[in-house]
Order: sequence, then structure tokens, then C-alpha cells
Amino acid sequence: MVIDVIYQTDALSGLKLLANECIDCIVTSPPYWQLRDYGIEGIQWEDGWFGQLGLEPTSEAYINHLLLIFDECKRVLKPQGTLWVNLGDTYNNSLKHSLKQPAQTICKGNSHNFLYGKHHKCRKSGIPQKSLCNIPGRFADEMIQREWILRNEIIWHKPSCIPASVKDRFTVDFEKLFFFTKSPKYYFNQQFEPYAESTFARYERGFNTEGTKNSIYRGRYGAPLGKKKINPKGRNKRAVWRVSTENNRELHFASYPTKLVETPIDAGCPPRGIVLDPFMGSGTTAIVAKRLGRHYIGFEPNPDYVEICNRRLGKTIFNNDKTE
Repeated sequence: MVIDVIYQTDALSGLKLLANECIDCIVTSPPYWQLRDYGIEGIQWEDGWFGQLGLEPTSEAYINHLLLIFDECKRVLKPQGTLWVNLGDTYNNSLKHSLKQPAQTICKGNSHNFLYGKHHKCRKSGIPQKSLCNIPGRFADEMIQREWILRNEIIWHKPSCIPASVKDRFTVDFEKLFFFTKSPKYYFNQQFEPYAESTFARYERGFNTEGTKNSIYRGRYGAPLGKKKINPKGRNKRAVWRVSTENNRELHFASYPTKLVETPIDAGCPPRGIVLDPFMGSGTTAIVAKRLGRHYIGFEPNPDYVEICNRRLGKTIFNNDKTE
């Protein structure tokens, strides 16, 4: 199997080329539903919609398309492997054309009449107008039904997010990152973070305080007696990660930050293991994998984005060589 390579192909086609149980860890962020076009020429599917992931006419079709891809991910993942999926939600706006070509796109050769407008107007699917579609939650439920083990629902808090222009709801400053495993026993390198200042005093004071309430609590729930040791590495990492977005000079509109990818790869992939990203985009997963001493495989159908990936990886390898 060739490693440290990005194939110019879509996720489903690329996954079918891989052998069973050959991947240690998958870290990825699929295109979100009805948010943007990535410049891939669509194919006609049985029910009449075009096959680029994210351009499906209904949220149900989008989730089903995702599930087809992650069924293949499950096949190629080792029994002790881990899967990390960053997925954002979409508001139902079926009264408007839902796709707008972003100013930062580098898609070439798009026919505006073909890829936008009436061909991709959202169809009604029982979701009220202006409501969140709850796509991440529905996707996670379906993955559990397919016998994926959902270990964590992580909140990616984005403190530097752009304020929403709407005036009748709050600005959404987070996305979800799902941590799945294929088996109950899996590779995991525990991650730590600094203790809160209040923790030190509480641990020093101990848990064997007197009082009726504390006695009842200890008897019922087995609260520990005595002082608890401070781990010099810190406390077990929590499930809300505060990670700012990063400036990317490359012309890719939706790349996630390297800081978000570091923890999943360090926690979920053994040293010198293979990290797969079926939706490689601008190459962030591959860059972090290389920097952390892992191998990578990626799939990206847009040739412009493949070029971006290879250019960024070249800079990463060059910088690593200079520091050795």
C-alpha cells in the first residue's frame, strides 16, 4: 500500500481501493450540506440529483451519502482504530436558492446555471423553515445504528468566529467533533490539560469533610476519602475544546485549524501509524500527521486543492528538515 500520498479522487471511489483493516486512524471533515460547491463535476444518480457530496436536495439524501462513505471507512479501519468526524449544521432555507458561490472559491469551469439556482433548491423534508436541520445529531444516531461506538461528542468552541448578521437568533460559535471507535478496545493515548486553579485547593483540602450531607453522599455514591493526588501531567482533557480558526493564505474556504486536528491524531493514532482523511481539502490532516510522526493517505477530487495540499506539505517537510 502506498502511503504519504493524496489521490485525486472522490472519497467513495478512493476508499474502495484500500484493503480491509489497513488504517489506524481517520480524521476528517466532510463538506457540509447545502453550504457551498467545491467545483467537482456532478454525476447523475438514480433519483436525479448530482453526486457531489453536500449538494443533495434533501438532508436525508445527504446523510445517506455520508453513511455510504463511512461504511467503507469502517471496512478499512483496523479493529483498534479510531474515527474523528467534524460536522457542522445547516439552517433550512427552502424558500431560497441555498447555494451561493463563495468569493474565496478556486473552482474552475463551473457553469452557474448548472450548479446553482433551481437545480439545487432545497426540497421540503418535514423541517420547518429557518430551523436547524440537526444534521450532526442525526448523523451520529445513524452511525450508532451501524454499530459504531460513539465515545465522545466534542464541542469545538470557536472564540474568534465571525458574528452572525442575523438579528433573530444567537451567533453560533461552535461545531461538533464526533469520536467513534470500531471496537470496545482501541488505541488511545490519554490527553491532559492544566488543572483549574480552584482544583489545587480542593485536592489539598481533601474529600473527607464532616457533615451529614457529605456522609450520605459518600455512602451512596462512594465519594473518595482523603486527599487526591495531583497528576503532574494535568487533568484528563475535557470535551469542550477552545480552538481559534486560523488564517489560511491558500484559496480554500473551509479548512479546519491544525490545533483542532492535533489532539485526535495524538490521541487516536499510534506513532508511525497511518492517518486517513477521505475529504482532504487543503491538506491540514496530512500536515499535522506528518508533523506528529504519522503517515497519511488522503482523497481529494478537486485538482486545485490537491495542488494546494502538495504545496503545503512540501513546506512542512522542508521546515521539519531545517529543524532536525
